[in-house]
Parts: sequence; structure tokens; C-alpha cells
Amino acid sequence: MASENAVRAALGARAFVVRPGLITGPGDGSDRFGYWPGRFARGGRVLVPASDRLAQYLDVRDLAAWIVTASETGLTGTFDAIGPAVGLGKLLADIAAAVGTDVDFVPATDTQLETAGVTPWSGPRSLPLWLPPTYAGLASHDPAPSLAAGLDVRPLADAVTGALERERELGLDRERRAGLSAAEEAEVLAGL
Repeated sequence: MASENAVRAALGARAFVVRPGLITGPGDGSDRFGYWPGRFARGGRVLVPASDRLAQYLDVRDLAAWIVTASETGLTGTFDAIGPAVGLGKLLADIAAAVGTDVDFVPATDTQLETAGVTPWSGPRSLPLWLPPTYAGLASHDPAPSLAAGLDVRPLADAVTGALERERELGLDRERRAGLSAAEEAEVLAGL
């Protein structure tokens, strides 16, 4: 908030403040969204959260294009820069379909994941995009004002393609900043 207030203090009514949500796409180093296309590309049995809490993301190319256009047109205001919310189960199924590899989802409840030492959202031994109930608000931002102000959200298949290209550049079996290694996933699956 301090940075937003500094922008408003300096620019007054001309301020354009962007509050991005989860950003994905080429150049993404967080491994959060990219974990899923990368994991689905390997195929087989895939550990997924049984939760259908909401998830949101925005491709960096859409965010960058919107910021440039907003600058050129003099757009002002404060906006949550994020795509529409979708249930996590549907999002993961749609990502898997876009990747096109044969996968078998193995859902695990919050309790099963926590008991297995899997953490939510990001970091080592995590399942990205999975949020506990106490963090449900993280994926409930209203994209309508941003969309009405010109933010275009590319089709999921395009976002998945961009994320998967990045994952392949980095290596599908690399040490990750977020997600489970193949060995960690196999361990959790064996314990279900």
C-alpha cells in the first residue's frame, strides 16, 4: 500500500495503480502455474487437490500489453489485474486438456495433503494453486473493472502453451521453486 500511496501522492488524479494477481507465462520463475503444464506433460498418475476452491491467474503478455495500452491512453484508477476466477478442479482439467498428454488425476483432500507434508500455493513440496480455506480470498478478486478497462485475457490454451514452453526450457525434471518432485509425488501417491 505504501507504494500505491506514493504513486497517488506523486500523480494525483493521473495515477494508474495495478494490483496483479498470479502472473504466469514466458519468463515465469515462480513455478506455480507452470508446475501444472509441466507435470501434465510427463503424463501418468497426477496428484491433485480434491478442492474446488477458486483459482485465478493472468498471463504476463496480457498484463504487459494492458499496461502499455493504459499508459498510451491515459487510463487512471486502481485495478486488480487478474483473470476470471474458476474452480481449481476445472482449471486443472482444462490445463491437462490443453497439454494433451494422457493423465489420471488422483485427488487428495486437504487433510491427506497436509498429513503427507504437502504445503499449499508455493515453495518446496507444495501443490501450486491449492489454497487452504483460510486463504480463499486470495483467488476471489473481481476482474470486471480491469476487463472493462481493456484488459484482454488470452484463451487458457495459449497461456498453457506459453507456460509449457518455459517449463521445457528450464527442464521438466529440474529442482523446482514450487511443486513436487517426481519422487515426492510418488511418495505421497503411495501413501494414499
